[in-house]
Amino acid sequence: MECGNDGDAGIARRWDAEYESGRYEGEPPIPFTSIVIQALRERGLTDRRGLYVGCGSGRNFVPLAASCPGLSGIDVSESGIRRLLIKHPEYSGRVSRRDFLDCGGMFDYIISIQAFQHGSEQTSVQYIWHAASMTRGGGLLFLRVNSAGTDVYRTHHITERGKHGGFTVRYEAGPKKGLLIHFFTRCELESGLDGAGFDITDGPVERSMRRDPPKAGEWKQWELTAVRRE
Repeated sequence: MECGNDGDAGIARRWDAEYESGRYEGEPPIPFTSIVIQALRERGLTDRRGLYVGCGSGRNFVPLAASCPGLSGIDVSESGIRRLLIKHPEYSGRVSRRDFLDCGGMFDYIISIQAFQHGSEQTSVQYIWHAASMTRGGGLLFLRVNSAGTDVYRTHHITERGKHGGFTVRYEAGPKKGLLIHFFTRCELESGLDGAGFDITDGPVERSMRRDPPKAGEWKQWELTAVRRE
């Protein structure tokens, strides 16, 4: 995916290269997609207007779009969008290359999986507030982002630490070299969403994944569902 941080062109080039190298090819959708679909069905929102932020090459977007005919997707990576449409031309007209912060319109739900963590703490706050401005009262936000409990594996340096314990790193190696990536605490998420006008209805739940050797430690993500106040 994703939303920009060291300049839209910079992050777009980085993710173009990742998708061209086969990033996510053959990988199944993450289990969070099933949670999203179930929640939308329970609220009768599957036919309503939704936006997936950071649809990339479609690993998670495709199963969601198959169940939600009103869902569209955006991503800053032209390569990701192209690869999605090569495999699934039926979604032409439902996906486009756009930056989330440049988008407008109103939606009944917004889905962001591993996108709002791209950038500084200030940028992550902008994403949440922009999502609030585009979500109708009673609408849902489905969010999955990095947890500050992650063991950051790649060479990096910490550029900032927030008052709620979150932190931002700039990677010095690996596929995200040069990019700012934010890691959230539970308190930071709860405070940020509350301030933007969302009430959390499910979560945050911290999911952990142990890296395969020779990589070390665990990668952790927060998952949650929030409703926009009326």
